[in-house]
Amino acid sequence: MNQSNLLRSRRNFLKLGSCAFISASLRGQQILGANSRLRLAIVGCGIRGNEHLKMFHKLPDVEIVAICDPDTARMDGMMARFNKKRPSEETLKVDHIQDYRKLYERMDIDAVVIASPNYWHALHAIQAMQAGKHVYLEKPVSFTPWESAQLEAAERKYSKVIAAGYQNRSSTGPRAGIKYVQDGNLGKIRKVRSICYRNRDSIGKLTEPLKIPDTVDYDLWLGPAKQHTLMRPQFHYDWHWDFHTGSGDIGNQGVHEIDLVCWLLGDPELPRKIQTFGNRFAWDDAGDTPNMITSWFQMGGADVIIEVNDMRLSPDRNVSPHFMGTRVGIVAECEKGYLKGGRFGMMAVEPDGKTVIKKFPGDGGETHPRNFVDAVKASDSSLLRSSIRSANASACLAHFSNISHRVGELAGSNSLKEFLSSNHDLSKILSSQDEQLTAWGIPEPEYFVGQSLQIDPTLRTIEGPWVDESLTGPHYRKGFELKPVV
Repeated sequence: MNQSNLLRSRRNFLKLGSCAFISASLRGQQILGANSRLRLAIVGCGIRGNEHLKMFHKLPDVEIVAICDPDTARMDGMMARFNKKRPSEETLKVDHIQDYRKLYERMDIDAVVIASPNYWHALHAIQAMQAGKHVYLEKPVSFTPWESAQLEAAERKYSKVIAAGYQNRSSTGPRAGIKYVQDGNLGKIRKVRSICYRNRDSIGKLTEPLKIPDTVDYDLWLGPAKQHTLMRPQFHYDWHWDFHTGSGDIGNQGVHEIDLVCWLLGDPELPRKIQTFGNRFAWDDAGDTPNMITSWFQMGGADVIIEVNDMRLSPDRNVSPHFMGTRVGIVAECEKGYLKGGRFGMMAVEPDGKTVIKKFPGDGGETHPRNFVDAVKASDSSLLRSSIRSANASACLAHFSNISHRVGELAGSNSLKEFLSSNHDLSKILSSQDEQLTAWGIPEPEYFVGQSLQIDPTLRTIEGPWVDESLTGPHYRKGFELKPVV
């Protein structure tokens, strides 16, 4: 064989070998285009999973292929509720898969929606990308700052679209209201307060450990979390209020409002310092996350306060506090007025805090799933309204607040008042909380005064060796480890 024929044969061999490798690795998967149907699976069949099923099923170019949950009863219940009022000929039938690892082996799934508990978020998302799936990941997206870094590394390594479930960024109200401020209509932003006032209740406490439902594969449900005794009466959802598995309301509802702050300020570099005060008051229950927590810092040229308060004004009043008429949302003080509100609508008001300049009606972020699907089909993460990087910044602010709280020390209200005396806004929050707690029969409350954390805003890590690594990550139970993504 002459040299020319030899080179030609080698080129043909390499071409065939390459085609065979691509065929083997993509067998059963489709190359998505504008007219393709996105084949989707939902991981986690709780409240958010049920909502995602409804939202994504509405999209004509999405096919729900499978659902997944360690609790078989949750999968059965989700589909029964969804199909209850549908004609029999329109009944949606999907595969029920208890072990997510078997789901990820499927080649007929293009993307997964992850609505599992917080401590599962990063592990589920990264393994999905490793399996070739695009990811829609519910907030807060990570359980520790370390996990946030791994998510961004995985996005780069596996070149998959990963969207975050911060639906505020798709709501018409915040999109218009934030643009109004960023266009300079209210002048410079001076202060922003993130507000999450909810009238939640105690989760109760058992005298004997909770019996795990027979329909649950508990080892698979627990996954990366450490073994611990559950003393709460309700198995599902109330994991939010246990630091083994949840992030409290600052990482549940409050992180949505934190994300509004970051967005309003132009998604700036994280703060260099953050500090907190708070506690879990009045409820002698199985939870250990604070039902009141306030953190403060400077970011993007503005003073920022994050406030979470899950207690009613008093035990016999089914109403939560508010700040300038806002219970869940943000209030931004600018040179020429205020922007206030949240997902379901915002408004710009005069410096008097009352006279309305302009209203921005919201729609709840109903187009957020559409945005994800469009980005996947275009194979373009830049189209996402809520990227994993912006989501991680918001998540890290919640994580840092929780860490500051957890390494804090108890102090009486009078000592805390003295400590906060130079900050009018924080002093006013403390006075309001003291008044509220008095109505709960706690006239002399004690607060955990959090450590002032020193943050590396670029690496999003805590500087200094004194914070326990179990609070910052990684920490995983054997068999469910998340290895560093390199």
